[in-house]
Amino acid sequence: MVQCPIDDRLAIQDLLIAYAHAVDSLHDIDGILDVFVEDAVFDLSGIGFPDLEGHAAIGQFFENTFAAMTAHAHYLTNFAITAYAGDRASIRAYVIGMGRYKAGGGITVHGRYYFDVVRTATGWKATRYTMDFLIPPEG
Repeated sequence: MVQCPIDDRLAIQDLLIAYAHAVDSLHDIDGILDVFVEDAVFDLSGIGFPDLEGHAAIGQFFENTFAAMTAHAHYLTNFAITAYAGDRASIRAYVIGMGRYKAGGGITVHGRYYFDVVRTATGWKATRYTMDFLIPPEG
């Protein structure tokens, strides 16, 4: 088990919660980008999408995603700090994510989020995000 001060652990967990909350809003792109450093890597290769780098690419991805969706819900659990070195850390969390498409139908995702984070002057921010599936979506 990785040792991490409780205040850092909770702040890092709160960062993931802020990400899920902003994604579920279907409009808060600024809230999503606030989770990440300017040059963050948003790696979706684990779920069959390309890597994105930087706020502009991440913001465009979510503009496109939000345009196609009518609802989102993400539930995070099983938070685990997997690395900690003072001003840098990594965290894993399990996620169940659901969405409904404007065109009809929906998707349910069972997976894990992985965030590498760094302490900044404004708090913890993600430098890298990726995810994988525990159960691939049907469809």
